[in-house]
Amino acid sequence: MLFNSQTSDFWQYNNERKLVNIEIVTPNPAQKLAIPKALKNLRGKFRRALIVLATGLGKTMAAAFIAKKLRAKRILFLVHNNYILKHALDEFRRVLGQEINMAIYNGLARNGTGDARIIFATWQMMGANLTKWQRDYFDLIVVDEAHHTTANTYRPTANYFGGAKLGITATPDRQDKNDIREIFGHPVITITLEEAIARGWLPRIEYHVVTDESLDDAKLQSIMAEIRESKKRFTMAEVNRRIFIKKRDLEIGRIINGFAEKAVVFCSSIKHAERMRKTLVLADTFHSGKCVSQDETWQQNQKVLNNLKTGILRHVCAVNAFNEGVDVPSVGLVAFCRVTEAPTVFRQQLGRGLRPGKDKLIVLDFVGNLERVQLVLEMMNKISDIHEKFTPRGVLEREGYIRRPFEVSGKGFEFTFSDEIVDLMTILKHCKREIYSTWQEASRAAISLGIKSALDYIRRYKSDPKLPCHPDASYSDFPGWRVFLGGKPKNYYPTWQQSGKAAVRLGIANRKDYHRLHKQDPRLPGKPEWTYADFPGWRVFLGGQPKNLYPTCQEASAAAIRLGFKSSREYIEGHARDPRLPSNPHVKYKDFPGWKIFLKQRDFYRTWQEASRAAIALKIRTREEYVKRYPENPRLPSSPGKRYPDFPGWPIFLGRRKYANTALA
Repeated sequence: MLFNSQTSDFWQYNNERKLVNIEIVTPNPAQKLAIPKALKNLRGKFRRALIVLATGLGKTMAAAFIAKKLRAKRILFLVHNNYILKHALDEFRRVLGQEINMAIYNGLARNGTGDARIIFATWQMMGANLTKWQRDYFDLIVVDEAHHTTANTYRPTANYFGGAKLGITATPDRQDKNDIREIFGHPVITITLEEAIARGWLPRIEYHVVTDESLDDAKLQSIMAEIRESKKRFTMAEVNRRIFIKKRDLEIGRIINGFAEKAVVFCSSIKHAERMRKTLVLADTFHSGKCVSQDETWQQNQKVLNNLKTGILRHVCAVNAFNEGVDVPSVGLVAFCRVTEAPTVFRQQLGRGLRPGKDKLIVLDFVGNLERVQLVLEMMNKISDIHEKFTPRGVLEREGYIRRPFEVSGKGFEFTFSDEIVDLMTILKHCKREIYSTWQEASRAAISLGIKSALDYIRRYKSDPKLPCHPDASYSDFPGWRVFLGGKPKNYYPTWQQSGKAAVRLGIANRKDYHRLHKQDPRLPGKPEWTYADFPGWRVFLGGQPKNLYPTCQEASAAAIRLGFKSSREYIEGHARDPRLPSNPHVKYKDFPGWKIFLKQRDFYRTWQEASRAAIALKIRTREEYVKRYPENPRLPSSPGKRYPDFPGWPIFLGRRKYANTALA
């Protein structure tokens, strides 16, 4: 047997002594976590398991690995639509090989199932023919998109068969409140979309919240003035009516056409999809109501998918039909031209582009209301929190991780918001929403829902409309998650000074020692940097003197340039040559402009006014156009908002609005 290390394929001789290629498939990191946990439950007393993996992490392939290790003689794979069947069979073939007999059992194909070891069937077909099968015929029943199982039309089939049951889904919670855990038990593992993005298990995502020309700037500033002058409170509906302008299909189409990537464009209705199709190059629609019969609809949509895969089409305008069960790895751009506040639908649609086999996914979100802004910001913050949790600080520094209130950039993700978002978030804080007046009331409500952790709270707080999404920010006397969710408070030292002295008494000299030894004193918190709001940094905390660091980013930049650093890696390895240089300037300085600017690798325009004149000379009118065209002038920075501390905002920078204090001419 020969092995090709570059392709990860094996070559071996078949029965005819011909050298044939055999693909070797191994589990990805998420699957490696899920497989042993599922096997343990499937072999246990109740013989059931539920796996919750975000879209793109390979739920079907994880099921195939589990089936292989379980060595089940006969397997039933159930799905709710025909789009998934062929894809599921192909995934199982990749893991189990070509020699195992597999068959499809649906309205379009039902032959050849007699000696098949694995049958891929639709709920509808299996439900209509239950009596033809013995209850114990299958050793393992795998249910894809398992959140559909509790539907009245599906549940009799799930209850009929007696084999072990494996449910796989990205969305375990149903809007009808039926609980699939009654069938599959509690999830053996849950990996959310935010965690998958944060840990770099999906293609890099570049998320752009597009508000240019979709906001009435005058009315936005009017609301801001009302807030400043009278602290007036608004409803979200009122703000949405006043400031959001319905973006024209033609303008949206022009922006999307400017990208070369194949795209899925989510639309609000069939009429909307048809309008958008006419504005896009090489486009067609994909929805459930296009043809007279269901079979014709399926065949037409399948043709659209094939045309997208082969390059005949560049854009697909989707309506309520691209949320789940459709796999198009070549999609490099997702555009949201409809607004949904339902997190489940939002994640399903976003996940259509987060499939393996690509470097990145570009997302264009044409924001239509405040609720959508809030949803994306919450997602961004969750990703950042998880990324910081799983990534050592040294790695964060090396990758140039940036986190600001309206911008975050890590190894596997980047979120950027237009400047108007700052004003929108201020308005959001003044929008009416009735929440529990004290943390004690909110605590009792959360405990009554059975919420056990902060992560569980984030998933489930919407079950009670009076629970705030961030109780730690909503209540000034928030006691910490442990107490909030019913636990007893830990008796930590009340100040960082006392904790620091106790740590020094234990002989702790650095952060690594602290995490290894702090449990010797039960009054020392595991994360003092989170426990104490005025935490001074590890050096001072453990008895050292504060460094006499450069007070401004500009002075530190000048010192780093004098030392000849050309990259963030060189800086991190050699910054100790100047004791006044911080180890993490991107954290130390709030106005850190990015490593390229910090190390002055390019001769940028000295002021935003000069850069503005250059951008206007190129006839750049929007932020999106600037992002694509700024390389035409090597002196233009990629992010002028970071480069210039007094950046006035995109409308002024690009000449769409006059600047009151400085003439551009």
